[in-house]
Amino acid sequence: MKILGIITEYNPFHNGHQIHLQESIAESGADASICIMSGSFLQRGTPALINQWARTEMALEQGVNLVIQLPISYSIRSAEHFAFGSVKLLDATNIVDSLCFGSESGKIQPLQFLGQLLAQEPPQLSELIQKKLESNLSYPQARAAAVGEYLQKQNTEIDLSQHQIAEILHNSNNILGIEYIKALTKLNSSIKPLTIQRQGADYNTQHLEQVSSATAIRKQIKKYQENNDPLITDQLQETMPATTVNILEKEFTAGRGPIYPQDLSNPLLAILRRNSRAKFKNYEDVRGGLENRIKDAALNSSSWVELINKIKTKRFTQTRIQRILAQILLNLKENSLREFDQAGGPLYFRILGFNQQGKELLHKIKSQGDLPLISRVANHFKSNYQPQNLLQKMLSFDVQATNIYNLAYPNHKWKPGNSDYKQAPIIKA
Repeated sequence: MKILGIITEYNPFHNGHQIHLQESIAESGADASICIMSGSFLQRGTPALINQWARTEMALEQGVNLVIQLPISYSIRSAEHFAFGSVKLLDATNIVDSLCFGSESGKIQPLQFLGQLLAQEPPQLSELIQKKLESNLSYPQARAAAVGEYLQKQNTEIDLSQHQIAEILHNSNNILGIEYIKALTKLNSSIKPLTIQRQGADYNTQHLEQVSSATAIRKQIKKYQENNDPLITDQLQETMPATTVNILEKEFTAGRGPIYPQDLSNPLLAILRRNSRAKFKNYEDVRGGLENRIKDAALNSSSWVELINKIKTKRFTQTRIQRILAQILLNLKENSLREFDQAGGPLYFRILGFNQQGKELLHKIKSQGDLPLISRVANHFKSNYQPQNLLQKMLSFDVQATNIYNLAYPNHKWKPGNSDYKQAPIIKA
């Protein structure tokens, strides 16, 4: 049996995701699929439109067999850590044969070459990256420029111009793909990387079409919400499978969404105003006086959008700022993240949902995998839900993320905390 691994957020599951899933299965020749999915908060540092259980249901309805959650300690970090955590989970199952991801490039060879180069990162390349960073470039810009300059001086088996390298390293899906390959290389994994060309609108495109970006879909729903219009229109329905539409309507009707970053503005601003500038330096990626920009912006902002706009600069990108703010909101400090990294990454498989074939995969993982399976969170805390070891500490941040996420629900019925202790995996017959 061939097993396909995919890494997703499904925020929400749309036609492009459906194409990616179908083509990935065809490309890999897989008999079954395992999806690693973010939970309450996503890689760009924002809360999900709807919770992970509803997004799991979307995935299962479209044929994914098993959904495993990426711990929050990896889902709201840089592309490098997000990719490593996700790949580590797939690799630790010891049953996954291939990982297929979408990319703007659509060609595996240049991505594999760059991924392996960056995994090894020769000293000359590291020096060039540092030099570019000193010229006030953001890290992605500095790395792209450094790689281009480094390869220009090397005799390599692949012919890539500086323009081609810059183009590859400019696109978000290419970047993630390269990070997946880096992680596979570092883990010496037997999983084979595959890619298919991303179809439809770019991530940042805001208009709707049949294969729209998740960003465009979320922005359209927000626009309808602000105008007090129905949230799911005929035009929107054309961008998603019918099963996704039904699940969205169910969640919105129940008052469990839609959720946007600004829905957590008040709790975030309260934390930022309460804490001193020095305390912000305890969080990952707060460097170069960024703690001062955060504090000043918090005292002079009244919303999420205003806060971001007052902090970001050319060097401190919006996505980087959003991740830092999410980590502050969840009290996920750098020392905890380093502890988890030193332990080798995610420490458990948290099961979000499965179908009948997924149940068979779980039996295989239980006997062959390197990490414990968690289907009931409450079973992993002995008393008072206080963490007693590193696994429980990592898991406690997942619980905390859901507790804070719940505060953004439109319906007060769903706002109470500790819902993770009551939630069982979604099972599709």
